[in-house]
Amino acid sequence: MADLGELIYNWAFALYDAAKDNNELPLITNEAADIVRVLKKNKQYIEILNSYNVDDKEKNKFIEQAFNSYHPYIINTIKLAAKQHTVKYLIIILNKFVELSNTKLNIKYGTVFSTRPVSENEIRKFEKKLSLDLDAEVHLVNQISPELIAGIKIKVEDYVIDNSIDGQLTKILKSINNN
Repeated sequence: MADLGELIYNWAFALYDAAKDNNELPLITNEAADIVRVLKKNKQYIEILNSYNVDDKEKNKFIEQAFNSYHPYIINTIKLAAKQHTVKYLIIILNKFVELSNTKLNIKYGTVFSTRPVSENEIRKFEKKLSLDLDAEVHLVNQISPELIAGIKIKVEDYVIDNSIDGQLTKILKSINNN
């Protein structure tokens, strides 16, 4: 069998190539990300689809019932993965596909760390500002981080904005140590 990384890349790239060639990359990328979230919550489903004790026709029925509203490329990818017993890598494959797609679509994901929940309106403002700054479409999620004490910290890949008390104290300490 080929190297696992190569296997994952090949599966992800095959889906990426088909989606791109048919101008359906944004749609299929969103659906793949949605399926990853579903599969992460339902690990037993992957075990069933990967089982040698369940007939391929039965697996296909399960897949069609669970994912009938999704694009045929995604459904067929899941069916083929189940048939070839590589469905145990499906989450990794779909994540790699989303990564390839996001690079092509110039989409970046990040996190707003805060001590309290940040409103959707505030997150949209941050996304708009960062999209301009990073020349990409930025999507943010909020993560509560009590160790910040107060303020926020935003991280998008290697780009960091730290407007937290912890960040301010760190800057002061560095300034003192450099003098």
